[in-house]
Amino acid sequence: MATGTLDTWIRSEQSNTSKKRKSTKPDDNHAPLKRTKLDPTPKLHSDAPAKSNPDSNQTTSATSATLKVTEETGDLFAAPPNTLLIHACNCTGSWSAGIAQAFKLHYPSAYQTYSNHCKATDPKDLIGTAQLIPPQAGSTRKHFVGCLFTSRHYGRRKDSPAAILEATGPAMRDLLRLVGEFNAGVSGDGERVGEVWMCRVHSGLFRVPWSKTRGVLEGIEVGVGDVEGVRVVALEEG
Repeated sequence: MATGTLDTWIRSEQSNTSKKRKSTKPDDNHAPLKRTKLDPTPKLHSDAPAKSNPDSNQTTSATSATLKVTEETGDLFAAPPNTLLIHACNCTGSWSAGIAQAFKLHYPSAYQTYSNHCKATDPKDLIGTAQLIPPQAGSTRKHFVGCLFTSRHYGRRKDSPAAILEATGPAMRDLLRLVGEFNAGVSGDGERVGEVWMCRVHSGLFRVPWSKTRGVLEGIEVGVGDVEGVRVVALEEG
């Protein structure tokens, strides 16, 4: 009796253990199956950026055009009508020497406009900005004058070459913006800015190597519809 009861109890326990083992197999296998099904998904996501890269690169290259700078010898003030002539200026309202004095002689009305602008504005607010002055009334030259405010003072109090170069990029970008806004506001046969000429800014009394200034200018990004290039005109040496 005792033996039969013991055998019956052992068989019952073995049967229960077998059922428990069978019931755990589906759960043990279920999780890995889910992970296996999800594995391809990250691969699909990793392929997506690769497909968009060509378009992304094309967008970058389309918007990364920079200002073209060409050089020649000649007379800056013999430019065609509606040409913009650019030079670098101090923020105190003085065109008393160098190329600035030549601008004052050729365009006295433009000088007065520049001087008034300096008197009405604090030098610290002018630095790194620009001024676009339309042609003088009755002028046969019909030249626009562009002022780049790149030094607070002049002479011995002029800014350092590093500070002048730092102000050059923002000032030139500001001038290009002013040109775009001016041309956009002209209707019909009104006079728009045509070609853009400049002297070798900073290379005279500001004592900044022209190669460094040119490097800054050539690094300025331009967009569609903007001025694409500037012609640097200098007198023939010797």
